[in-house]
Amino acid sequence: MKRFPQLVSLTIAMMTFTSLGAQQDLSALKQKATSGDPAAQVQVGMTYALASPRDPREAMKWFRLAADQGYADAQYRLGGMYDAGIRPTNPTEAVKWYTLAAKQGYKDAEYRLAVMYDEGRGVSQNYAEAAKWYEKAAQQGRPEAQYRLGEMYEKGQGAPKDYNAAMKWYLAAAQQGRAEAQFKVGYLYEQGLGVSPNKPVAMDWYQKSSQQGYAFATDALKALQDQ
Repeated sequence: MKRFPQLVSLTIAMMTFTSLGAQQDLSALKQKATSGDPAAQVQVGMTYALASPRDPREAMKWFRLAADQGYADAQYRLGGMYDAGIRPTNPTEAVKWYTLAAKQGYKDAEYRLAVMYDEGRGVSQNYAEAAKWYEKAAQQGRPEAQYRLGEMYEKGQGAPKDYNAAMKWYLAAAQQGRAEAQFKVGYLYEQGLGVSPNKPVAMDWYQKSSQQGYAFATDALKALQDQ
C-alpha cells in the first residue's frame, strides 16, 4: 500500500487561521492561549507550523499544551508533527498521540492510526487492528479509509474476504470522487464480484475514474470498448 502524504490537515488549519486572523491579531490570540484555551493554543501552534521559516518545535510546544488537556484536535496535530512534521520522525510518539485522539472519535486520527498499524510504523504491523480503525474512520466518511477498507475486504487482509463489503466501501469512496475507488467499483461490476456482472455500469465507473487521470481505469475502459 502506498504511503499517503500527511500534511493535509495543516492546509485546512491554515485556512482556519487565515479567517481568524482577520478578526484578531496574534497578540490577542497568544493571550488567550496563555490563559489555557486549547483551541487558541492549537491556532498559535499552527502559526509556527506554517511560518516561513517554519518553527516545528515551537508549534509542538503549543500543541502539547492543548493535547495535555485532552483536546483531540491538538493530540492529532501533535501526532502529525511526530509522524511527518519533524526530522527525524518519531512514529512511536505519533502512534501515542493518534491513539489518544482516535479514542475520542476524531476521524482523522482514526485514519492515521489505521495507517500506522497497516504499515507497521511505530507499532507492530497488525492488519486486523488497522481494519478496525479504518472502519471507524470510514463510518465517519473519511474516503481514504473507505477505499483502504474496501481493499482489505476484497483481499481478505485483516478482515474476512467479503466482496459485498468491499463494494460497499469502494462505492462510498467512489461517490466522494476517489478515482482509485471508482476504478474498483468498475472492476467489481465487470467481474461480477459482490454484484451481478454489468459491463455498462463498469464502463461508466471506469469512465469517471479515467477522467481523473487514473491510468488503470483508462486501460480497463479501452479493453471493454474493444471487446
